[in-house]
Amino acid sequence: MSLIEDLKKKTAPQLKAYAKKENIDLFGTNTKEEILETILNWVPITEFPGKEDFKEKKKSKSAKTVAVYTTRNLFWSEVGELNTGYNIVNEEDAERWLTHKAVRIATPDEVARHYGKK
Repeated sequence: MSLIEDLKKKTAPQLKAYAKKENIDLFGTNTKEEILETILNWVPITEFPGKEDFKEKKKSKSAKTVAVYTTRNLFWSEVGELNTGYNIVNEEDAERWLTHKAVRIATPDEVARHYGKK
């Protein structure tokens, strides 16, 4: 049984205990669905099917970068870290970061305004 299937069978208190053990911040979520969604956003990439494909993409980092904005400091062992505010990340990492509710795409105009270029 995969980790994801196992997590889906757990109760809300069991999921909270798992999150605490794995140092996953639940951001005040209370229902089983919210807790599960938060945990699944932070499950290490080694637990997902097709992990080899993702690791290959990781090795061949694209030159294309994306600006993202986050409302808090974040660390993800498989992806890296983001500091509060604007961050420039490669395209593959941006796809992963955007699964987190505190992260969004930053437009070129807003980044330019923030740094006083417009």
